[in-house]
Amino acid sequence: MVMRVGTRSRDEQTGEKGRFTKAGRRIEDAVAQWLWFALPVDPERIGYGKGPLTWLRQRKHKKSRKHIHICLLDYLAEGGRQSRFTEFWINERSRLCSASINEGIENADVVWIYCKDPIPPKEKDGLLQVLKRARPGTPVVNHPEVYNSYHEERVFEALAEAGVSVPRSEFSDRDVGKTLVVYKTKGRHGHAPKFMSEYEGFKDGYRAFEFVGSRGPDGLNRRYRAYYLLGAVYPSLLRSSGNWNVYSQTAERTETYEMTSNETDQVRLIANTLGLRYFAVDYLRRIEDDSPVFVDLNVYPDVISKLGNLGAKFGYHGHWHTLETDAHWLSLAAEAHQAGSAGSAGSATPGRPFWHVFDEAMQSFLQKEFLQKETDTKR
Repeated sequence: MVMRVGTRSRDEQTGEKGRFTKAGRRIEDAVAQWLWFALPVDPERIGYGKGPLTWLRQRKHKKSRKHIHICLLDYLAEGGRQSRFTEFWINERSRLCSASINEGIENADVVWIYCKDPIPPKEKDGLLQVLKRARPGTPVVNHPEVYNSYHEERVFEALAEAGVSVPRSEFSDRDVGKTLVVYKTKGRHGHAPKFMSEYEGFKDGYRAFEFVGSRGPDGLNRRYRAYYLLGAVYPSLLRSSGNWNVYSQTAERTETYEMTSNETDQVRLIANTLGLRYFAVDYLRRIEDDSPVFVDLNVYPDVISKLGNLGAKFGYHGHWHTLETDAHWLSLAAEAHQAGSAGSAGSATPGRPFWHVFDEAMQSFLQKEFLQKETDTKR
């Protein structure tokens, strides 16, 4: 038998190395979950996962009683992957709030619709029926009636009319062959297929949006993500890439950033326009004047941290909440880089801890709801 020796592409080699690294991390995470008591591992550095440490923490959560109870309502009986993950971290980190999935709605202080979007019509009807079991006047975060608002046909036009800076989405024959656009797959979002070209007119299954350049002097395109929660706006991460289509899997650099007051106001305007109380929003800063242009929104954003390499590097195991860990791990990476360690992911200046923002936003929200009820009653 003759063994053929060939040259593999760099992508193939990188892909194999990446798969091996991920498999190794999964094994390390599993070992940490099962043998944390016998290993020199601080349990506080072991996050959510399948194993006894997570199960013991969940048992403790069941017995815990905090000031505010949140019912996460999902159309899946046991809750989706992210619903279960979010329930765990609210119970683990919040000082004021406890959470359950599809349980205790009759006595909940807040009901939070927390399921994959868009909600199918049949599932929406089911959620509306379940909501009838809540106490009258119980506040609802992202009510089923507005949950799919971002997926409506004229949403970008509605946002533009309200004063939100969004890409132009209406074109004429004068744009054909002249205006650079991004064709996005209709009815899908996130990593759905999209491509950039000069406007070619209507394309079945796609919708066109004017291309917004975000390339900086260093040749990298930048995409910013921020979260909105009950009036609070929390910047997450800035991702940079040589590719015009910047998303987490291909980002060459990831770092924290500071939002401008205009950007914060625009995010709140999006919330008021669409009737949403929680979402993540992605935006670009236009090359010409650094003004924000909002390009995507998700009411069910993935909050399971993807910074696995950094986590492993600094001795963290399992899955962590993105908004809790991003700034922390990037700060550690920056400190390591300054100390002479290679492989920094960029500088970071951690802001206020996310869970402090979470508790304050939830408490303020309930106080406003209570005052509104009192005002309505007096009328």
